[in-house]
Amino acid sequence: MLPLTSRRVVLVTGKGGVGKTTVAASLAMASARAGKRVLLCETQGATRIPALFGKPGKGYEASQVAANLSTLSITPQEAIQEYVMLQLHFQRLYRMVFQNRVMGPFVDAVPGLHDLVQLGKVWFAERETENGRPRWDQIVVDAPATGHGLTMLGAPRAMMDLTRAGPFFENAQRIAEMVEDPGRTGLVLVAIPEEMPLRETEQLFDRLGPMRNLVGGVVLNEVRPLPVSDPAAWPADHEALLVGAGSELRATVAIVDAELDAASRTAGARTRLDRLGVPRVDLPFLFRRDLGRTEIESFAEVFARAS
Repeated sequence: MLPLTSRRVVLVTGKGGVGKTTVAASLAMASARAGKRVLLCETQGATRIPALFGKPGKGYEASQVAANLSTLSITPQEAIQEYVMLQLHFQRLYRMVFQNRVMGPFVDAVPGLHDLVQLGKVWFAERETENGRPRWDQIVVDAPATGHGLTMLGAPRAMMDLTRAGPFFENAQRIAEMVEDPGRTGLVLVAIPEEMPLRETEQLFDRLGPMRNLVGGVVLNEVRPLPVSDPAAWPADHEALLVGAGSELRATVAIVDAELDAASRTAGARTRLDRLGVPRVDLPFLFRRDLGRTEIESFAEVFARAS
């Protein structure tokens, strides 16, 4: 069970290649099918999600891809521009400072600025209203991979330490209040049953420190089904049984051996993730790699049952 239904913001992170984008899209779809109006955000200018639903994206503009579900791609540059315009209402000043070939590199070098303004866009979306009520019931964010994801979570506090006072400090403080509030924000960690992703997940959880209370759960992706009904009955040493066996039988036995080995790794992964003390949801391994809306809806069903 993932206790995320009450969280206005859900951040999804994990080692690159573990399927965090698929998980983010599936979580968003589960909430949308439950009747929530959901905004699904990609970061760093990524634009993969609309294609999962067979739809064209509109970049930084929210674009509906399914019933109750819209998506947008956040880029640091557009987020900075929007921030300056909201605060100063002066397009020319933005061009003079942020697009200046001399000042631009200095602005880009400000520690945590790009991560802060992307979280700022999420903060703005959470506060956005339409016809007197919140425009979005939930915002799901496909956050950067583990190390960068942790840096993004710490960006508001880093900016507060850097500025100490003034408009940037005040805005960073508002964003920090959102990010660090477990009643508003939840964090989902994604792993697969392999050593490096598991280790990164454990390390990330440890490095979260006080923000561990944000973690609403962990998703173990790419879980393979058992190839035989009773693994304990499968002979550990069956070479003697295969004397004189044909190539097809030998190939079948080799496949079962490999799948049983994968099942053993999955069991070990479950044990390690369960030690984190947070809810866990398993997603099945799919042999088809070009995922689309059908697969997203299937995973959404898994999350719906888990919540």
